[in-house]
Amino acid sequence: MGLSLYLALPVMVILLIIQTSVLPRFPLWGVVPQLMLLAAVAWGLLEGLEEGALWGFVAGILSDLFSITPVGLSALAFMSAVIVVALLYRTLPINRFVLPVILSLVATLIWLFVYLLLLRLMGFSSSWQQISDLPRLLLVHGGLVLPFYWFFYGLLKALRPRPIEV
Repeated sequence: MGLSLYLALPVMVILLIIQTSVLPRFPLWGVVPQLMLLAAVAWGLLEGLEEGALWGFVAGILSDLFSITPVGLSALAFMSAVIVVALLYRTLPINRFVLPVILSLVATLIWLFVYLLLLRLMGFSSSWQQISDLPRLLLVHGGLVLPFYWFFYGLLKALRPRPIEV
């Protein structure tokens, strides 16, 4: 888990900078994707529940530092989405093309539901704009998860090569 944390921090900081400074000016199909959620989902699918939850926590805390919501709210929403998706991935047959796309859509729905629910429970008013943008957000997340998934897959193969048996 030590390598995962050292990898999660710089990756999430880079994605946070892109998500907060570049993507609001150049949205994809009118929506700003949650790049850190997609990275946490992709890592959780590849490395399992605990690693994905760690990445979701790091992503959520960093996301909350740059928003007006209470710190920890996004972390709970990200972690719950990644945990559910990682648990689902364990029970399904391995498919490296279709399954990450479907599970990223499930993670997006869970994240948005938990996030809006926690906002309401804490007395904040939530924006219904996110609900109206949901179909476009799902399309964008479905398209963006595969580059994350394949990048992390290649990175893990490079960092942990299979041992050669004689």
